[in-house]
Amino acid sequence: MTQRDFPFYQGRPVALSGPKWLVVLLSCGLGFLALLGAPRLLSDPLGSWVGAFLFAGLPLLGLRLVAGSAWRALFPHLRARDVWIGLAFVPLNLLATALTALLVMRISVTAANPIMVQINEMQGLDLALFLARTLPQLLGEELVTILPFLAIVTLCIQTLKTGRKTAIAVAWLLSALLFGALHLPTYDWNLLQALGIIGVARLVLTAPFVLTKSVWSSTIAHVTNDWLLFGGLALLAALKASGG
Repeated sequence: MTQRDFPFYQGRPVALSGPKWLVVLLSCGLGFLALLGAPRLLSDPLGSWVGAFLFAGLPLLGLRLVAGSAWRALFPHLRARDVWIGLAFVPLNLLATALTALLVMRISVTAANPIMVQINEMQGLDLALFLARTLPQLLGEELVTILPFLAIVTLCIQTLKTGRKTAIAVAWLLSALLFGALHLPTYDWNLLQALGIIGVARLVLTAPFVLTKSVWSSTIAHVTNDWLLFGGLALLAALKASGG
């Protein structure tokens, strides 16, 4: 079995210069703006679907522009190991998120996630369509985490001349903080909640990528994690409505 490594940072399959990484990072930013802006410009559910696909599509387009066909290096051939590692981190993430949330709630007021509130009112087809729409959105969340991760690893090793382990640790932490910061609007700009709870969850969700070097693995972890949360909440709401 071929040993994988992170793509791009060592010039394999292609080298990406600083300006090229800047294009990739800007495309990630545009994808995030599209996710927020499309539902405001287009009526739902069309706006939400367009925003979700642009959120995933624009970062991939940016990478395609600077890396050509080598953009596929983010998605190596799926192996059984990628799947089971992704799934193995789901319970760990749920536990880490719950413990961090309890700690944060002890020292700060937290805001409710509006999506969780909406799920309480969903059932049947509406719930199925919502879960389907999360697939491109969660892939987008992986891309706007993993691509900055790779950019930081490249910066640390190629420019700052750090060791590989140091570069990975720095990229792991900074990309998790960035991911948490993207959730600030969702949680009423609660810095502790976004960077603490979401940031810790992101550290765990990035671990499958660090181990497998495949976005497939971290995406499997992320989708499974969120679908369990959404499905569990919808089930509780249904039981409550039925008096069970």
